[in-house]
Amino acid sequence: MPVMEPPAGVAAAPAKAAKLRPAAPPASLLRRLLDYLRNAYSLDLRSLALFRIGLALVLLGDLFFRSFDLTAFYTDWGVLPRAALLEKFSPADRFSVHLLSGQPIFQAALFLIAGVFAVMLLFGARTRFAAVASWLMVVSLQNRNPEILQGGDVYLRLLAFWAIFLPISAVYSVDSALVPAEKAARTAAPPSRHFSVPGVALMLQIAFVYTFSVLLKTGSAWRGEASAVYYALSIQQMSTPVGHFLLHFPKLLPWLTRLTLLHEGSIPVLILFPLFFGPVRTLGVLLIFALHFALGITIRLGHFPWIAAMAALPLLPSWFWERLADRRDWPRAGERLRLYYDGECPFCRKCVYILRAFLMIPAAELIPAQDSAQTREEMRTRNSWIVVAPSGRRHYEWDALVCLLSHSPLFSCMDKLAAWGPISGIGHNCYRLIRARRPQLTHFTAWIDFRPTRLRSPWYVNLFVAFTIFYVFLWNLSSVTHAGFKPSAEKFGLTFGLDQRWDMFSPFPLTYDGWYVIEGHLRDGSTVNVLDPDKPVSFAQPASIADQYKNERWRKYLMNLSLSESSGYRLYYGRYFCRSWNTGRPPQDRWALVNFDIYFMGHENSVSHPPTSFSRDLLWHHECFK
Repeated sequence: MPVMEPPAGVAAAPAKAAKLRPAAPPASLLRRLLDYLRNAYSLDLRSLALFRIGLALVLLGDLFFRSFDLTAFYTDWGVLPRAALLEKFSPADRFSVHLLSGQPIFQAALFLIAGVFAVMLLFGARTRFAAVASWLMVVSLQNRNPEILQGGDVYLRLLAFWAIFLPISAVYSVDSALVPAEKAARTAAPPSRHFSVPGVALMLQIAFVYTFSVLLKTGSAWRGEASAVYYALSIQQMSTPVGHFLLHFPKLLPWLTRLTLLHEGSIPVLILFPLFFGPVRTLGVLLIFALHFALGITIRLGHFPWIAAMAALPLLPSWFWERLADRRDWPRAGERLRLYYDGECPFCRKCVYILRAFLMIPAAELIPAQDSAQTREEMRTRNSWIVVAPSGRRHYEWDALVCLLSHSPLFSCMDKLAAWGPISGIGHNCYRLIRARRPQLTHFTAWIDFRPTRLRSPWYVNLFVAFTIFYVFLWNLSSVTHAGFKPSAEKFGLTFGLDQRWDMFSPFPLTYDGWYVIEGHLRDGSTVNVLDPDKPVSFAQPASIADQYKNERWRKYLMNLSLSESSGYRLYYGRYFCRSWNTGRPPQDRWALVNFDIYFMGHENSVSHPPTSFSRDLLWHHECFK
């Protein structure tokens, strides 16, 4: 039977219509330009995750090192009681939870709470809440004692502020691991690049640090005789052995001064340069690392180099990650791995999802054991979760985790260590301990639940961020033009901790240097070296001035104390010394400290006339039993 051809008009109509339909217009030049700029000023979600981890680690480190001086710096028994701070030194626009009590136990509790928030930020659990809470706690802590702050503290609170608005938990976090299955099935994997107003604001904030740092270096030591590096390395209280060594090359130091200006000035250009933005921005990040590594090994700057290096992490572009590892391999990690867990245990379900995310085995299959009668019986008999390797071998308890480690592209090097006898024994005991407390752990982790993640910021958040970064730009501009802000305009910046001034070694490096001698008199009439009771009082220069200061916080505090504008703090420092020395001693005790004199042995550094001696300046005389 012949196949009947359709009428010519019927088949030809669609083809004819296709010929008559106008071709789609090419994308406009403006549209293509905007798409290009969106890519150029996007941040990689992996870099933001690395930034989140780095920020949390710095916050934890900051809390840890501050805790050694908790009583001295944050309680009413320290160098700055709350009453004195509120009456004489603190602006009304600053807030601080740490001012609610001056008791050491209360301050220790706040330190612990801040540490919990930082750990939540580290693992990306309830990340937005943890970011807001961490920012509030770091601002509160810094406002408790402003005399011990340095540029790194300012940078840290700003980074904590901008982190609130960024999708720092989009990958490699508890939040991203616990996406509801139905939501994950409907949603494609997030793209690596993410463009947002908060992302651009963070890039501009980092660029402002180096731009205004260069603009504020207006002294002759930077722009004229190029002696700034000499002066910076001559500060004996801050210079490291490497810094002292460089002073033996006087002809090199002017070139290092000019190179420092060029180095700093090129960083914002490379960060914001829109062409070849992958390799160019990577170069900018490397220059940030190099600058702060050089500063860190030559000058004692506390945690500032670490914070500045951490700030560069979100700038790592997708170009960097694409060349670091083969993108085609990582998404397939964990293929043919099957994880069977107790589907009736919410804690168990969360654990396997989090393990899959943090071990970076996204292709591993997660299956409730109840889906198969045979597997359910095996899990009941073994009283363990089950991991089936690609070879078909089944693993239980701690050995199951070792199997997952061996297939992780990030932790595969740890599988042999985890399988080592002593470690394996501890691991099996830990697993059994957790297994016996699953109901309690389910209740304890109820606040960590499956919830969708959102990358896009609402329009009102974008509007607030845009206003804030423009405000920050005007604030920094006023530091260069010396125009200043009206008090009413300053309130916004002071309240949110956005006040900043990037005058590191500006307009010229510190030239005033020296050390402290505190000569005390006891009840029995003897003289004592209050700073080091085991040594006699001596006004001779110590072998190392830098070693006289306990840490960077004390160095900053004591150097501020030597300045006339900080003379109001000397009374409270004196009272702190009396309390510290005489605690547990009655006034009539022969070892009781009666009074003491605080001397600063200072001098001015000079290229043309190097100092040969130090002047003895009496800063304060204090009577303990007035």
